[in-house]
Amino acid sequence: MSSKLKKGEVQRRRCGQLMVMKWKDKRDVLMLSTFHSGKLVNVKAGKRCSKKGEPIQKPDCVVDYNSSMGGVDRVDQLSSYYTPLRKSLKWYRKVVLHVLDISMVNAYILYKSVGGTKPLLWFRRQVVGSLLMADDREPTASGSQETEPVPRPFFHHKLSDTSRLSGQHYMDLLPPNANKSNPTKRCIVCFKSGRRRETRYFCETCLSKPALCVVPCFKIFHSEDDIQAVQ
Repeated sequence: MSSKLKKGEVQRRRCGQLMVMKWKDKRDVLMLSTFHSGKLVNVKAGKRCSKKGEPIQKPDCVVDYNSSMGGVDRVDQLSSYYTPLRKSLKWYRKVVLHVLDISMVNAYILYKSVGGTKPLLWFRRQVVGSLLMADDREPTASGSQETEPVPRPFFHHKLSDTSRLSGQHYMDLLPPNANKSNPTKRCIVCFKSGRRRETRYFCETCLSKPALCVVPCFKIFHSEDDIQAVQ
């Protein structure tokens, strides 16, 4: 543990079936194995060579780890970007959050495996937006005691309404209220572009019922993933 190694050097000790190895790469690498010897072997992938033209060598356990454990490292990497873990005295809370986070990463990997091209942050926002869709229970038209679910959006912002990017959408006039017979609202797309523009129209199909200019905001809102990037 306390030995100072130069880059590329390796030290190993064995006790029965257990081998402990210390190898100097950019940092010290410590590994335990009951299968490997810890000997330096040539890296075959790509026939890479050092600046001096010599083949690059690594311990056999490091080579096997790099070739076999990439998936585990990749999951750890993806889950670390937007981790929900916070300091808490209740240990089980971290366990539950970690399980949910791993489930989110696994779902994203499945999404990528079927041809998905969006980044992880976009995928997480879509999942969260879907989970925030609550069900209100309202009486049926017949007046019976039976109830049917009515989706109600609970968004921090109308742009997180994922229903805007799918299906057909229809425009309608804002209904009159107690103060105005022809009310107007701020266009959500214009506001995100730094312009203040009022409109009498809204999308009656979207769950968030956003106010939108006829042209071009209605088309932008229902076709662009990142409206803030649209000029």
